[in-house]
Amino acid sequence: MSSCVAFTHPREAPVLLEREVPTCGPGEVLVRVEACGLGAADFGFFQLDGLPRAPMIPGLEAVGLVEATGGGVGVAVGTRVGLAPLAATCGGCGLCGRGLERWCSRVELHAWHRDGFLAQHVVTTGSALVPLTMEDEPTRFAPLFATGWTAFSAVRATGMGRGHRLGVIGVGGLGHLVVQVARAAGLEVRAHDVDPARLSLAGASATGPLEQDSVDAVVVCTPSTQAIQQAARAVRRGGTVVLAATSPSVRFDLSLFDTVMRGVTLAPAFLGTRSELGELINLVREGLITPHTHALALAEVPTKFWMLRDGGFTGRLVVSPTA
Repeated sequence: MSSCVAFTHPREAPVLLEREVPTCGPGEVLVRVEACGLGAADFGFFQLDGLPRAPMIPGLEAVGLVEATGGGVGVAVGTRVGLAPLAATCGGCGLCGRGLERWCSRVELHAWHRDGFLAQHVVTTGSALVPLTMEDEPTRFAPLFATGWTAFSAVRATGMGRGHRLGVIGVGGLGHLVVQVARAAGLEVRAHDVDPARLSLAGASATGPLEQDSVDAVVVCTPSTQAIQQAARAVRRGGTVVLAATSPSVRFDLSLFDTVMRGVTLAPAFLGTRSELGELINLVREGLITPHTHALALAEVPTKFWMLRDGGFTGRLVVSPTA
């Protein structure tokens, strides 16, 4: 048997379940999960009025060991791998051809279309696998394959480089990585968060109010209408507001006149290109970026799931299914 945490009813906390160890078919692999990141996107599933399926296992990013293969994947049993949300795309549309397969209309995402990674064992495809080494520590690397990847591409999406000032709203699991990626790129950072403990992850030199027209670009790292509106006010003329956090329940409105007449660009950030993920992994291996994590055991998730709403921790929650 294998344990997992899953939503079974809309707007109810997830529960711990036991199930048979899943089996993999051709082109699939069975992975024993060592560490799984958990964050605001997973809490967003709780807020849905209806689940896409039940039980629904969340978890968009993980690290694990390959236990079995169904053939045709090209990965050996015993290999440590990162697990990214992208399970499959059409592979033939214009978006896939431009390296934008995450927006393919036929994309299959773990935690949405397929089981997520908040389990002791998961079955995935070769598309979701990222080769790692046995020296890549699971808890440190687990936050990279959705959260970190998005943070890296969000900074790239601003189009800004060394010497520009970047605002970051929300210094949680996503935002603290945006701050580090921006610094590594030579940007000056100004971060804002209502929680002083989380804000401390940005460092004293990076904190400060995001006043009107005070930054060249802003990355919004919290799924909040007010945060998006604050970002639109803070960005200078000709700047970019990058929306890096998502939630199925959040809506926002901005002044069309101000947005157009000030030349403000709205850009989405969700995952990124494979080359960007490779750059991020190298930065972590070199010690230039260090994810801050707060550990939980799989059995603790149902009772501590509300930490994703209430806070009380800094960095990224990482669940150890074997703990």
